[in-house]
Amino acid sequence: MNRFHLPSTLLLAAASPALVASTAEDAVPELETTVVTANRYESPMQQSGTSITVITADEIQKRQVLSVADALRLIPGLDILNSGGMGRMTSVYTRGAGSGQTLVLIDMVEMNDPSSPVGAFDFANLTVDNIERIEILRGGESALYGSDAIGGVINIVTKKGKGAPKFSLSSQGGSYDTFKVLGSASGELDDFNYALTASETQTHGFSAADYLWDNPERDWYRNTTVDGRAGYQALQNLDFGVNLRYNHGKSALDYMFGDPIRPNAPTDALNYTGTTGELYTRGFTHFKLLDNLWEQTLGVAYGLTNRDYNNWDPALPFDLSGTYEGTKLKGDWQHILHLPEDNTLTLGLEDEEDTLVNQSEGIGSQNYNTQGYYLSDQFDLLDRSYTTASVRYAENNRVGSKVTWSVTEAVLIDETGTKLKGNYGTGFKVPTLYELYAPFYGNPELSPETSRNWDVGFEQAFLERRIQFGATYFNNHFDNLIQANPANWFKAENIESARAEGVEAFFQVNPIENLTLRGNYTFNATLNENTGKALVNRPRDKGNFEANYRFLKDADMNLVVIAVGEKDGVLDTRVPAYAIANLAGSYNLNPYVKLFARIDNLFNKEYQEVYGYGTTRLAGYAGVTLTY
Repeated sequence: MNRFHLPSTLLLAAASPALVASTAEDAVPELETTVVTANRYESPMQQSGTSITVITADEIQKRQVLSVADALRLIPGLDILNSGGMGRMTSVYTRGAGSGQTLVLIDMVEMNDPSSPVGAFDFANLTVDNIERIEILRGGESALYGSDAIGGVINIVTKKGKGAPKFSLSSQGGSYDTFKVLGSASGELDDFNYALTASETQTHGFSAADYLWDNPERDWYRNTTVDGRAGYQALQNLDFGVNLRYNHGKSALDYMFGDPIRPNAPTDALNYTGTTGELYTRGFTHFKLLDNLWEQTLGVAYGLTNRDYNNWDPALPFDLSGTYEGTKLKGDWQHILHLPEDNTLTLGLEDEEDTLVNQSEGIGSQNYNTQGYYLSDQFDLLDRSYTTASVRYAENNRVGSKVTWSVTEAVLIDETGTKLKGNYGTGFKVPTLYELYAPFYGNPELSPETSRNWDVGFEQAFLERRIQFGATYFNNHFDNLIQANPANWFKAENIESARAEGVEAFFQVNPIENLTLRGNYTFNATLNENTGKALVNRPRDKGNFEANYRFLKDADMNLVVIAVGEKDGVLDTRVPAYAIANLAGSYNLNPYVKLFARIDNLFNKEYQEVYGYGTTRLAGYAGVTLTY
């Protein structure tokens, strides 16, 4: 058996950063930041034994990123892979897990694409419009969230309308002939609340296939996003809500292979385009009984992903045209019981129907049903020890049933500002409809992929939390991984196993008022146990640094440095290490007008995230936001 070990120096430190919310006036993070993802209901993040990070709307604004993928780049344990600029395929790997093994939610709507070969969500068209916060949970959470959560969960929470009606209009433009306009309206009217945004983004872009490798064509991109959320408080203990998000992106694409000089590198395709339409919506009712001791939420969600590729370039050796549609219909009923002795019991049931329509490859229409029943209990001892135990029974009508479980522990030592934490869980992932039924490749006899995940770590705070640091050691083992078997005409089979273990370490310092310094480092050693090689596109080393300074009361500057180590690419390619810096600034001219600007790739570095695909060079953007 292949074995690998962490350096002994790294085994001494271990944890996940808690980049928690902060205000403009007080840079010290709030101790009682609440999260939903850890337990499926709002609870203090300090009481969770899982590795969880929160990106706030304030942090998104300071960094001035346009996409959720760019917001996730500073999170330890995550690897973001973009194939050639805005609108191109963008994948997220969590602690070595594959892109299809991280569950992505937006307001509790599952976004993973049933038409994707591996069931992944493509972040290419997901903007940060109307996002209140992003919660990133690292580590297997199938017990609470079912299939697809082997690596972790990314939960996106949108803004809820509050206060008097408010309107805003924002416009920005810059390099690569980029332009974006966004309008929003939100507020409360008696017992009704609403929040609505709409945006349009366009860019002439740069070549998706790296132009430094003789690919001069510029690949354009257009995106339209509409996001809405509304709620109604019918009674003191009864409310209703609905949310909807629609993305439509269209981009010029390049051929993934065909470079005449560099084998396995992409090359320009002059007449190849891709269009993606995504719709996610959920309606729910939430009510409380027995003096609020018993909470219930009943919801119905629907997700649709439609991908259409058109290729009329006779120079390409293959016809890349095709249409793929994936739908997900899900009903859920969750109960939260606030029991005596500081004990909270959560139980629920889910019923999900996934459908794939793929006429291009002869699959036709295929579907399966997955039912899940979960139970979770969190109890605390003397306001110091917080233990959560969870179990799930899931049954898929095509591949059978599976039981998964997890246990987390958080110990708070208030006298020293110390938090100790640990987590162990098992996971599973149902084979995708493509893996089951694609011609020649599909195999109806496939079993679910499985995992064992555990981590242990600490977080330490000093000087009223003006100094914070910590680390987490994690260990993941994946079994029954589905791969094409060359010995059986490349048919999909459960033939691979993999490991990933490493350390996530972080610090945050507020040396003076209005100045925040933070950084993190991830060491991730991965191994394909069948080949003895590292998993592709997972760098062994990754680090980030961020400095934010608020000055002159209404001005803000934010510097980000991202460093990524070298990694193995697909088909025995190698992607070199790189480091880039981004700078953003804003100024509130008055209560109604805000000016902002940013510079990407400040030092004009040449680099690649995916072998052969282009990235931005030095680029500048500026804009204005009007609020009334």
